[in-house]
Amino acid sequence: MDTLTLLSLTTFFMQLTDAETRGFAGEELRVVLTEFDSSSWDVRAVDERVLSDLRHHYPGAEAL
Repeated sequence: MDTLTLLSLTTFFMQLTDAETRGFAGEELRVVLTEFDSSSWDVRAVDERVLSDLRHHYPGAEAL
């Protein structure tokens, strides 16, 4: 899943606070985006490539 696909799971026209979006492949949970405010996200993913792609596009991202 590329970054644009990942971000397309969220809405661009409103700010969400304390929101969670989940992505599935079939019935298997693959990625969880938790937004605390528009500048703070927690991304959990089964596939390390998703996290690597995010780190590439957002060099300021930090592992928790």
